[in-house]
Amino acid sequence: MQCSSSSCSSGCGGHTVTCPCPESGNPEIDSLEKVVNCFWQNHQDLAVERDYYESLGSLVSAIDEAAQALGDENLGYDQPDTISGVVLTEARQKLLASESMLATCTDFDAIFDQVQQAIGHLDGLTPALVYLTALRIGLQAGLHPQKIYLASGARDGSGAMVDLGPDQLSLSRDQLPRIFQHPDLTTEDVQSCLTICRYQLQWLGRL
Repeated sequence: MQCSSSSCSSGCGGHTVTCPCPESGNPEIDSLEKVVNCFWQNHQDLAVERDYYESLGSLVSAIDEAAQALGDENLGYDQPDTISGVVLTEARQKLLASESMLATCTDFDAIFDQVQQAIGHLDGLTPALVYLTALRIGLQAGLHPQKIYLASGARDGSGAMVDLGPDQLSLSRDQLPRIFQHPDLTTEDVQSCLTICRYQLQWLGRL
């Protein structure tokens, strides 16, 4: 995606800036507030996807759609094209077979654990993709994350601001700087920002 609008108030001015920012950092996005603003203005597709999954009429529909979404493995999180058709078919079958267990889940942690058990061992399905699949399924049921899951990208982004243990798997949102606790940001928005904007956050951390 491009941050090229002349009305952008993120600090990038009228320049065309690749989003996520390059590893070298963008010196015009020189605060956490500007990082969050840039993310918010350039990734409204995430809100559209959230609305779509929330609108689905059944859990089966959400599972099927989330399984199909794995076919687009280039999700903007530096995922390589490594998921074979065989694995995609198996993932869909395993997720659909988990419907009865998913239907009993009462919070996002339970959804995530069930999805992890179902597909987390399959070739090419990274922790980030497992999280996204669980998120999409959970949205239909109104079950949202209450913490940050430290899949690779989110770990890199949050690690620029918070000391993380080597075996730490999640992070409470209130451990992050105050801007990430803004009420207009959902926890999944924060997770996405930490992942997508990780290079810029690391650049700020090096300052």
